[in-house]
Amino acid sequence: NSYDEYNRMANYSDNWILKTKISGLINRMDDHELVNELNLAWRNNENFAITFVSVLRELLLLGKIKLANDLILKSKIDLDNLNYSELIFIGNGIGSVLRKIKLNDKDLILLLKNKFFLDYVFLIFVDYSSLNNYYGSLYSLIKREKITIPIYQNLFFISIDNFRNLLLKKEIKLIKYLEIDKKLLHPILIGRLASIEIAACKQMNINYDYVLNDISTLINSTKKDTIDYLYEIKTISLLTKDFSLMEWIISHEKFSIIEGNSNNQVSSKDEIFWFDDFIVEEEYHLAHKQYSYILHLILVIRNKVITRDELLPPDVNVDFNIALILKSIDKGKWVMSYYSYLDIFIQIVNYYSVKDKCKKNNFLKKYNTICTDLNYPIFDENYLNNYFD
Repeated sequence: NSYDEYNRMANYSDNWILKTKISGLINRMDDHELVNELNLAWRNNENFAITFVSVLRELLLLGKIKLANDLILKSKIDLDNLNYSELIFIGNGIGSVLRKIKLNDKDLILLLKNKFFLDYVFLIFVDYSSLNNYYGSLYSLIKREKITIPIYQNLFFISIDNFRNLLLKKEIKLIKYLEIDKKLLHPILIGRLASIEIAACKQMNINYDYVLNDISTLINSTKKDTIDYLYEIKTISLLTKDFSLMEWIISHEKFSIIEGNSNNQVSSKDEIFWFDDFIVEEEYHLAHKQYSYILHLILVIRNKVITRDELLPPDVNVDFNIALILKSIDKGKWVMSYYSYLDIFIQIVNYYSVKDKCKKNNFLKKYNTICTDLNYPIFDENYLNNYFD
């Protein structure tokens, strides 16, 4: 009707005006004007996040690294007052550009010394697709240039550097997990540190129960943070093909869901599997839920491979079948910076879910394409062929 048409045209007009305004700002490339416009958008709270990201993306794509850096330093913007969703939008919007442009050491050092890029881009857009590129060099540059960062950020980059080494099939060392003071650390960072300790233990053939016991203690003290503690442990369980660890993760998540449910019950698995009772307190927990789906898929496929069942029907021992969980996979809800990494395991699932040779070859091609793009030595055809051995 005419009212709907009016709304569409009004929104179109507003978007068009904003895009035209940003294009004009970039075309004139006047840093004083750019600063004033960003400050104005901030004060008036008018499309600030969109304006901010659009301007910075354009500058970065044009190779104006110094201008983008100076723009942040000269502006009067306090991003600490933005909500989490806005910060994620900004981090993803800018971080996704950095992986597509050429950045030399001088550029990266400049950005690492800028609190905005460090806090709201590098720590939010954890670029798992670029650990063999710009993102993987950040920690070495921080050390080489002796850039001062908080302890928690140093621990974060140590973890990222170790994870990179795993992908490059290099040895890593224990990080002395139990000696780290975790009182002020975010649960996701604690889980990240735990995951690296676990991986080091596996390389050295050392029992890592002490890590799991510590995580269990932390989870029991704050049930609401369960999925945050387990997030990066999922990452390492998938990478190292540790099915026992996957089962341990799922048992803790399932218990926390049952405990957190107001009726102390979960939905009937005949109607819907229990993961639909997953407690989502933050928007990013939707991505955590997707991660858990992938773990479940891997375990179901493993059972299928071991038993050599062509199809695995639901029964008293299985919460769902492959088709049902595949329908719940929504790549649009994945963490953007983890997308290719997670897609590796989806292609492994797809490959083992079918018997038809033509379909298998198609999934193998998709897998190999992702492997080539990521360029991590650990991912090759042997990794896929031996995943469930």
